[in-house]
Amino acid sequence: MPFVCKEHLEVSLRYCREHCHPTLMSLLAMMREGVPASESDADAIEFGSPNERAFMKDFFSPLGAPAGSPYYAPFGPGRGMSRWRDKQYAGRSLQRQRKERPHIFRQHSDENRRWSLQPEFPSVLGADSANTVGSVPIVLAYLAVWVHRDDEAEGIGELVERLCATLNLDRYDGVTNLMTIEVPRELAEIPMGSHRIEMTELLSLLEPIPGDSNGPNASSGSKKQAETSGAGAVWSRHGDTIEYDGMAGLKGVEEAAARAYAALRSGMHVIFTGPPGTGKTTLAQEICRAAGVKAWTVPATDQWTTFETIGGYFPIPSETGAQEKLDFLPGAVVDSIISKRCLVIDEINRADIDKAFGELFTLLTGHSVTLPYRKRTGNGTFRRIRLQVGPVSDEDPDLHIVQVPEWWRIIGSMNDADKASLKRLSMAFVRRFAFVPVPLPEKAIYEGVIREEAERSSMGTGAKLDEYVNGLVSLFADQSGGLGEIGLPLGPGLPSAMIRHAVSEWGMDAVRSLPEVWRSTIEAYVLPQMQGRADIHTLILTTMEPYIDAEHYEGFERQLAIWTGFVP
Repeated sequence: MPFVCKEHLEVSLRYCREHCHPTLMSLLAMMREGVPASESDADAIEFGSPNERAFMKDFFSPLGAPAGSPYYAPFGPGRGMSRWRDKQYAGRSLQRQRKERPHIFRQHSDENRRWSLQPEFPSVLGADSANTVGSVPIVLAYLAVWVHRDDEAEGIGELVERLCATLNLDRYDGVTNLMTIEVPRELAEIPMGSHRIEMTELLSLLEPIPGDSNGPNASSGSKKQAETSGAGAVWSRHGDTIEYDGMAGLKGVEEAAARAYAALRSGMHVIFTGPPGTGKTTLAQEICRAAGVKAWTVPATDQWTTFETIGGYFPIPSETGAQEKLDFLPGAVVDSIISKRCLVIDEINRADIDKAFGELFTLLTGHSVTLPYRKRTGNGTFRRIRLQVGPVSDEDPDLHIVQVPEWWRIIGSMNDADKASLKRLSMAFVRRFAFVPVPLPEKAIYEGVIREEAERSSMGTGAKLDEYVNGLVSLFADQSGGLGEIGLPLGPGLPSAMIRHAVSEWGMDAVRSLPEVWRSTIEAYVLPQMQGRADIHTLILTTMEPYIDAEHYEGFERQLAIWTGFVP
């Protein structure tokens, strides 16, 4: 029996990139599940990320997909983002796309797990296709080639019929005006193949798997590049714009992500700044992941010297049991270059940068540097270590060359609250970095993050958790009140952790009172952020009064004073 061939898929993938919108994934998944087109809550059915993941697993997870990013999203131009999606893609990005398009996807008024399609969704899609599904009418033949690529069929027309059944098209009035079943000539003229397309053939048509330059879809040129520059991903290869892809569930970071990409593409290193809990370090890691480069995260400390960053001599055990010998042990920065990973430094201003970076200041400006250390060779001699940027101009037998990948960058994070109390950054260091603020999300987005975390963690804790969550929204999300009003804004990471903690406490003791949980979680997560703020001790106490009852007030005040250093 015939099958589609590589040429069919090549044409179909080009169509998906040029004429389809990423939101089409949710629409197709909904139609496959038979989600009704109705404005009545009574007709809505349970639908969510598990359904979309099942849809992607069946049709968008090709054999040979990486375990960490098993789904391939062919729709849309890509915008420099990897098309390989991780297992959180449905719950993170597709869910967001549904909620941002209520004129297409209708969520139940009270039960957020139940959905329907708006009754007139075909005509609405036709009027706003560029921001929803792409070019209309949607040519189903191209989608059928991809979705049913492993199926036997006499021709493309048979695959189109199969796709119509898969998507339940006969259930939706007006959908035929949105889609066409005609088989375009460029597909019809390609002969069917005699065998099912092989995994290596398919992967050769897809974008490279992140971090895998030696896989079946890597050319000999990319293999050679991998030998010299690691993952082969170069920031400057990415497009002029990026398509925000959820960034591991972070909300409201689109602007920060875009600025960081622009700085990285221009050759700069980046430091994210902002309140604690805004996800700065996570954002740094996600930007590397999205670009297809590996990252290594290290926390800076005030004990850092050049030994921790550059490296130094250290006794190396002998494999033969002979006496230990001194050799150069690379520090965090040099080790990240050797292992071909971007370096993410958490809370970078905890280190004394001038003391810790030494000769690396030259490297950060894009120039090669010879370190004041030598590396032991196999014959027992030593060579000077050179961090080489760009090609080697002349061979020197006395040099041990460490090639710096073109794409290698340092991405740091720094809490606004720490800037006054920790190490100052010298101007020599500052001018080598782009500083990108990661602000708190807007109130509505912030509140949504808190309530989504509560929904994920609820475990039947009921009314107490609802009241607790409302209090968290007032304390954290509304910057005109709560912590924001007294100049101590904290990001969503803190209330999210508090919700998980509260649910854990109620899971161990269901009768534990709400005031007890308030005191427990505030002391565990909020008070440590008030360290050294004796100047506003009274303001902090006043802000916390609505959450602490009379029985616990005195003990709570003592704990606050321990952190702020306040002396009555």
